[in-house]
Amino acid sequence: MAAAKGLPPVTWDKTWGYRMLDDAPEVWIGYKRAFFESVHHRVANFIAGILLPHQKKKPDDPYIRTVMAQMGAIESTLHLLASLE
Repeated sequence: MAAAKGLPPVTWDKTWGYRMLDDAPEVWIGYKRAFFESVHHRVANFIAGILLPHQKKKPDDPYIRTVMAQMGAIESTLHLLASLE
């Protein structure tokens, strides 16, 4: 997703570990937003495809109620982080 938006790649080496090739905060923020957007998309799909069917079949199951509450918070946080200005 970051590459599709024209952001520079993250590189890794033994001396520096992970880092971006551009040394500009707006590039770092753009990369992080793209990452959070990608993870948010995966979490939203997991909720819709896996968790919601469980919740529909067993709405009173304490396990799925707890999981849905926690995953909803995670999804919301990722969405917020992806859209921060």
